[in-house]
Amino acid sequence: MLARRALLPLALVAVLVSGCGLLPGDSDGTPRERFGEALDDVRSAIEAEVQQAVEEAREQEAGDTGDIGQGEAPEVDAIRTDTNTAFDYAQYTNTLEQVIGSLQAFWSQELPESFGVAYSAPTRFVYYRPEQGPGPSCGGQQAPPRNAFYCPAGDFIAWDETGLLIPYYVQAGDFAAAFVLAHEFGHAMQARLPQKERPGILNELQADCFSGAWARYVQDQDLLTAGDLDEATLAVFSARDLPGTDFTDPAAHGSGFERTRAFSDGYESGAASCYPAPGDRWLIGR
Repeated sequence: MLARRALLPLALVAVLVSGCGLLPGDSDGTPRERFGEALDDVRSAIEAEVQQAVEEAREQEAGDTGDIGQGEAPEVDAIRTDTNTAFDYAQYTNTLEQVIGSLQAFWSQELPESFGVAYSAPTRFVYYRPEQGPGPSCGGQQAPPRNAFYCPAGDFIAWDETGLLIPYYVQAGDFAAAFVLAHEFGHAMQARLPQKERPGILNELQADCFSGAWARYVQDQDLLTAGDLDEATLAVFSARDLPGTDFTDPAAHGSGFERTRAFSDGYESGAASCYPAPGDRWLIGR
């Protein structure tokens, strides 16, 4: 993939996604006086671009939910957007399909080779649009807005398209959006392994590590281009917990350093290094 624009200030990206949940605000507390009117101008321009992309998505697909794949891995080509600098819904959808296909190809090899576990694909990959109708339920709970998640009860991966993934794709880049799917796919693979982490930081960091292992697989296939790993690293770091989050909180994902380190471990050492989760390495100063 190719970054379509320079990486944004971290404060702008941080409000978008926290892997499995949305951060409520600028997590680093960046003061307005530091950027002044320039920050407002950048934010307004980005918000306008995101809104345009969302409107295009609504025009292209009238439904409030839809499947991208049904557990079948398409043939994987290079995942990149070299030829377009503006949002294109068909290209966006194609990118997601290619990412899902690549994740399936990777884990269909990795689970049996590294863990001795047979691979099975998640049953569905589904997007939803809360402003148009309810998303899929998981274990009796309604899909939350501006979020992406793996549902163990139905063994599917889902994401808010207009509230999360399209804005993330437009603002942070295609590989940053790919990281969101890779992280949730990591949770799906956790469900297939015999030793499971409790909900909380180690569970989330392990999914980050698994996504890093997939990123290395894509890199080794020469399917990445300049800027992609920067996008992924920014995505990992910007999705950090707010300062003061207790590491025992089931919703905790880890600090920026912890998440980046876990992702890097997977990238450098492979998925086997992520399992079981090396808490003594990832949990810094806890």
